[in-house]
Amino acid sequence: MAQLQKQSESETKTENGTVSQVKSEDETVSQMKSENDAIDEVINETAVKSETAVEDEIGQQPDSSLEENSSAESVSESDAFDITRKFKHDQNQISSQRQASKKEPQQQREIPKKRELVGVTDKKVETKRILYFLALCFGVAWISEIFAIIPMYQSENVDVVKEAVDMISQLMLTPALAALVVRIGTREGLVKSGFQFNFFEHKVLFLLGWFGTTALTFLGAVIYFLVFRDNFDPNMTNFVASYSKSAANAGTQIDAVSIVAAYKTDLLIKVFTAAALDLINSFGEEWGFRAYLLPKLYRKFGAVVAMLLSGFVSGLWYAPLVAIGYYYGTGNVGFPVVNIIAMCIFGMVTGVIYSYLCLRTGSIFPAVFAHSAVNVMMSQAALFTFDGGNFFVGPAPTGILSGLPFIAAAVVCLVLMHRNPVKANGEQ
Repeated sequence: MAQLQKQSESETKTENGTVSQVKSEDETVSQMKSENDAIDEVINETAVKSETAVEDEIGQQPDSSLEENSSAESVSESDAFDITRKFKHDQNQISSQRQASKKEPQQQREIPKKRELVGVTDKKVETKRILYFLALCFGVAWISEIFAIIPMYQSENVDVVKEAVDMISQLMLTPALAALVVRIGTREGLVKSGFQFNFFEHKVLFLLGWFGTTALTFLGAVIYFLVFRDNFDPNMTNFVASYSKSAANAGTQIDAVSIVAAYKTDLLIKVFTAAALDLINSFGEEWGFRAYLLPKLYRKFGAVVAMLLSGFVSGLWYAPLVAIGYYYGTGNVGFPVVNIIAMCIFGMVTGVIYSYLCLRTGSIFPAVFAHSAVNVMMSQAALFTFDGGNFFVGPAPTGILSGLPFIAAAVVCLVLMHRNPVKANGEQ
């Protein structure tokens, strides 16, 4: 019994020890759980505080910085070749400002790489270029005319006179050559020089350049013959007589009907081709006076003044030839001063039209076409007169009556340009 009692007591002790051990383990586990819960609570509180702090910082950030960041992101997203785009979202405001400050000098360094007009924003440089151009353009032409061409033209030798006329035609390239020399000499180059042929962008203006001045010349002749109906000669008597004489000297005979028919056919062809028949001479003047001089005057004085000035200069350029009666003759009152003034006015009227075509299209070609058509069609209507017409009256467009359509067109061009001017800057 005693042994059984001891054994039972030992078992009881063992059970009690096991129970106490289990209890101690349960207490340890519960203690660990409580510690873990406490750690989780601390972490959650810390996260909440950090989120609140971030929200407060975002709320305190200025709207301008947000806009700058958003604009920077939009710029980076728009540039497919910006390799730094993926890093910008992780950069703060200071780093983005540093990047912007680094990009600005880089962009400034890239400006000279673009082929721009050198010095167009410098008024002194532009003024020097204008003076250089005018000195070369007028100097070469006037010296050649006064000391060489005019004496040859007044020599009364037929062959020499023809050679003088050919030299006058060659001098029409002087403005273009002067512009080329000044462009190269002042490092301006050929950028923005009007060589673009943007027909599909300005179809109407190109067609006006091709046919417009031809139509104005025809309309001016109609006005003249409506006023001076007795001077209209449909049989072209004077022309037929001079042509028949030339043919007889060459050993051929042509009847008057054939001459008139041939000329009228030729006139019809010229209506469609006059804009291309005098391209070289017309280009010589337009690339100098309109493609080079006009934009510089425009940047200095504005649209209307520049259009008038460039036309006046192109008319004055003919002064030595006008002074010997090459264009208007010598029999009028006030010769040669009146003749020179008349040529300047005609240059201003036509120059406004040419300038409008150039400024609106950014191309020299519509003005070249219009100028060529004027040169070719100018003397055609005079062949239908008994007395050869009068250059101060008509039927050539240099006359007052025949020039009315040109004057009206020039006024329209000035009004349109004044109301809707072309932006004058260094890129044009």
